[in-house]
Amino acid sequence: MKSKAYCIYSVLAVTCCLFLTGCKKWSETEAGTIKTVINRGGRTLGYSTTSGIKLVYSSGFAFKDLNRNGKLDPYEDWRLSADERAKDLASKMSIRQIAGLMLYSAHQSIPAAGGPFASTYRGKPFTESGAGASDLTDAQIKFLTEDDLRHILITSVESPEIAARWNNNIQALCESLGLGIPANNSSDPRHRTIADAEYNAGSGGKISMWPGSLGMAATFDLACHVDSEGNTYDFGFGLNWSGVIRDARTAKYGK
Repeated sequence: MKSKAYCIYSVLAVTCCLFLTGCKKWSETEAGTIKTVINRGGRTLGYSTTSGIKLVYSSGFAFKDLNRNGKLDPYEDWRLSADERAKDLASKMSIRQIAGLMLYSAHQSIPAAGGPFASTYRGKPFTESGAGASDLTDAQIKFLTEDDLRHILITSVESPEIAARWNNNIQALCESLGLGIPANNSSDPRHRTIADAEYNAGSGGKISMWPGSLGMAATFDLACHVDSEGNTYDFGFGLNWSGVIRDARTAKYGK
C-alpha cells in the first residue's frame, strides 16, 4: 500500500513539474566575469556578470532578459525563428537605433596605441592611461553608447587573447545598453597587391597577394581569350588592384 501511494505521489510530482512550473532544463557555469548557460536540447548562451543581465525562464529553459523588463520577449526567445525575433526587435527600436545598425565604425586598433588609428583611454594616450590592451577606448564607448552603432571594423590586434578579452568587454557594454543588441566585429579582407595599403594595415605586410576582384572572378573562367590576331590572353592574371590590365601581353590595351 505504501509503495502504491509513493508511486502515485511520484507521478503527481513529475506531472506538476512538467506541466505547471517546468522542470529545470538548463545548467550554468562561470569563468571570470563570463557565465555560460547550457539549455538541454536548446541553445547555449553567454553573458557577462558586469552587464546587469539576468535570466528569465520558460518551460524549464533559460533566456537572457536583454531589455531587463523581467519577462520573455519574442526577440529574446531562441526557440522562435530569426524572422520572428527580428520583427519583434525592430518593433521595439527607435529610428536612431535602427540607423545605428546601418553604420560601421572607423578602423579600430586593439590596443589603439599609436599610428593612424590611435585613440585615447579616459582622456589620455594609451601609454599614459594605465589602461590594459583589451580595454575600450573613449571613441569605442562613445559610438556604442551615444551613436547606437554596433558594427565595428577592426584593423589590427595585439594577440588573439587580447582580441578575445576586448570582444568580451565590448559585448558586456552592449548587453548593458537598451535592448542588449550585441556588437558585430569584422575586418577588411587581407588581399590585393599593395601590402601597405590602408585596408591591409593590420596585416603587418605579410599577406596573400591575390588579384583584384575582377581578376579573381576571371579565374573561374578557364577559357583563354584569343583576339583577331591570334594572341591568347589569360585574364585571371595581369590585373592590378583597380582591375587595369598591366602585363606585356596586353600592354597595347592599357593606353
